Amino acid sequence: MSRYNLLFESSPWLIGVGMLIGFLYAAGLYYKHTGPWGKNLNLTLAILRFLLITQLIMLLFGPLIKMIKNTFEKPAIVFAIDNSTSISEIIDSVHRAGFKQQLEMLRENLETAGYKTEIQTLDDPGSLPNVSDIDFAAEQTDLFALLNRITNIYESRNLAKVILVSDGLFNRGMNPVYKDYPFNIFTLGLGDTIRHPDINLNALLYNRIAYQGNKFPLIAELFTSGLKGNDLKINIYNKGINIASKQVQINQDEQFDRVQFLLEADETGIKHYVVRAEPVDNESIVANNTKEAYVDIIEGRLKILIASPAPHPDIKAIRSAIEKNQNYEVTLSIPGINPYKRDKYDAVILHGVPDKRNQFGPLLKDIKSENIPAWFIISNHSDLKQFNKLNGLVRLQNITRQKDQAFPVYNTDFQIFNYSENYSNKLGAYPPLLVPFTKFILHPEARVMLNQKIGSIATTKPLLVLSQQAGQKRTVLIGEGIWQWRLQEYAHDKDFAAFDELVSKIIQFLSTKNDKRRFRVYPVNNEFITNEPVVFETEVYNEIYENIFGYKIDLQIKDETGETTGYTYVTSENNSKYRITGLRKGIYTYVAKSTVSGKNMQMDGRFTVKDLQIESTRLRADFGLLRALASDTGGIFFTSGEIDKMQQELLKENPKSKIYTTEDYLAIINMKWGFFLLILLVSIEWFLRKYYGSY
Repeated sequence: MSRYNLLFESSPWLIGVGMLIGFLYAAGLYYKHTGPWGKNLNLTLAILRFLLITQLIMLLFGPLIKMIKNTFEKPAIVFAIDNSTSISEIIDSVHRAGFKQQLEMLRENLETAGYKTEIQTLDDPGSLPNVSDIDFAAEQTDLFALLNRITNIYESRNLAKVILVSDGLFNRGMNPVYKDYPFNIFTLGLGDTIRHPDINLNALLYNRIAYQGNKFPLIAELFTSGLKGNDLKINIYNKGINIASKQVQINQDEQFDRVQFLLEADETGIKHYVVRAEPVDNESIVANNTKEAYVDIIEGRLKILIASPAPHPDIKAIRSAIEKNQNYEVTLSIPGINPYKRDKYDAVILHGVPDKRNQFGPLLKDIKSENIPAWFIISNHSDLKQFNKLNGLVRLQNITRQKDQAFPVYNTDFQIFNYSENYSNKLGAYPPLLVPFTKFILHPEARVMLNQKIGSIATTKPLLVLSQQAGQKRTVLIGEGIWQWRLQEYAHDKDFAAFDELVSKIIQFLSTKNDKRRFRVYPVNNEFITNEPVVFETEVYNEIYENIFGYKIDLQIKDETGETTGYTYVTSENNSKYRITGLRKGIYTYVAKSTVSGKNMQMDGRFTVKDLQIESTRLRADFGLLRALASDTGGIFFTSGEIDKMQQELLKENPKSKIYTTEDYLAIINMKWGFFLLILLVSIEWFLRKYYGSY
């Protein structure tokens, strides 16, 4: 509905002046009957001229049209439907179809009563057209996100109520009860709250990596209810073969057990284990009896040697940080305690080595001859002259016995590896290290990660330096006392995250083998879940290792059954990633091929796709949450058999539309119809005069 008002920028009294001028002009022109026409036509021509002149003068006064538009919005009722797989696990397809039909009828009745209805689900940000379109296939339940999305979408709109249809279970996000909502929530509970006899395999606890030839633990967490007096059998299968079994005796109505297995890591590769609690005769739901584990069995851990002429707390701090990663095996060498033993080390940490007593001559020769990546840490035991000859990154000049206390300052230009901003900010609060008071000369290839701050002055003197030159990886820490860094961080944050990340990144840099292949195709993660795409990164290089693009990649992916699927794509400068969706759970191998500069190139690898299985871990409905949510928001809780009662309650109130009023001002001089009206008046007058014999 719209209303129009005429406004003028000048005084309304000027309208009369304009009409007077128009009248005088028309009267002066047609007062005396001078043309070859009658008096009636003369009067008509005078009126046309009067209207023309009056309109022209009024346009000079700047008239405006004020348009007031009223829009009526019906009250909306949103159906927020939990379409997770936990619903389909406890309600069969026949009952789901009947329930959806009842919901659709409720929706139609609400619309007949004057409401506008819309549907929102867990995984669809847009409104669905019909309840029948819901498939109950969402693999995670986040009721908080669903209600929060509705809050944002319908802000400032005429939202009357929200009907939340759910079993009350959620496994992601916050508890929705802890948030205030600006609308009433009527909850409709699905499922069964009665505790039936059930075996629930809650979780599997295991390490994702195991080492060939070792045994590794796998723990199954088991919750049972209503099965007192039963003996349960837990089996583990690999490739369909039963490789381990254990019996569990149930002595209580509700019982929690942790069943531990020791499995043999016999072959390298990703192993797929299926853990199943065999169902009992009177068990109501068996979907939560099974879980799966994927373990990557590798040949052996990377070997890291820490060498020092004497015990030092720095060694303990560094070792603790390294050993948090099970990929590393740390060996310690201290003369008189742990003599140096030759081995194939992937990286060496030299704390105070080379030392003044030259106790590690054989080790230093091995590092040089075998090109072992090394991390030099200067301490009070260091022979600085020998250090200058061996480290290859930093040279100390004018060596004295004087020491400085240097605080670490992160160099924002450092790019060898990524170190999170949150962690780099923590470095500024670390205690100072004891460093030589001298002048430092850096190798051109050296990259400074940490500079020294002496007192309150940030200097350009290096504290931590890394580099890779001529195939040699080297790191230098110019000072001792980093054990205080780890201790200080724990005192402040109750963890060692920043320190351990720093040490871990350095060790990764040193121990990672350089990949000189000119063609690389690899998944961005080793593991994916079934509802996310598998993403491959592609790198193609020319002879001088510059990125090149536009090459066709043939990718073959094979699942555990041997079925192979082929994909083809072309790399581009703007996007080097390729995404594959719809892969089922399991272990996959892949082979990527391309022809670059006339040469056939190939790369292979493996990855896993896992099913989260979190929807099947809890299947007993939680109506308590739904009751609390309805009570807190002014709504009412109903069960799935009370849809008619819900409809009666919703229709007690008469739907009230919300009126939105908008105002708009339009200048008549800018309107096309005003221009055409002037042309029309002039044309009619000219035509009549011409037709009846005048100019």
